[in-house]
Amino acid sequence: MQAPIFIEITLDQFADKLTSYKESGWRFANLCGSTVGDKVEILCSFAQDQQIENLFMLVEQGEQVPAVSTVFPSSFLYENEIFDLFGIKFEGSILDYDGRFYTTSVPTPMNPHSLEAEEFLASSDGEEADNG
Repeated sequence: MQAPIFIEITLDQFADKLTSYKESGWRFANLCGSTVGDKVEILCSFAQDQQIENLFMLVEQGEQVPAVSTVFPSSFLYENEIFDLFGIKFEGSILDYDGRFYTTSVPTPMNPHSLEAEEFLASSDGEEADNG
């Protein structure tokens, strides 16, 4: 197995890259988000034979990402998870739970601009709630 490859792209390149991977016989492997400063990094992974390639891009709050599920339908679960946790919308998703995929204590708890998440974390001081 070769080492995974990471390719930085822009939001404008994303839809074309998805189509290219599909047409080249790659299969969808994963879609995830993570907070990087005041942005959200989107990582989309593909597999073919013994190779894994990862596309990653930084997304600003309010930007919509082209839906992966229009090309790779199984990704709709990941799209909904990223929307619920980070507030990043996937435009044209084949099955959009509209923010109701997960039930969270605060809306978009991993979004770097979520005031509710910041206030919740500040008030809890990282301690578990006392249930006794």
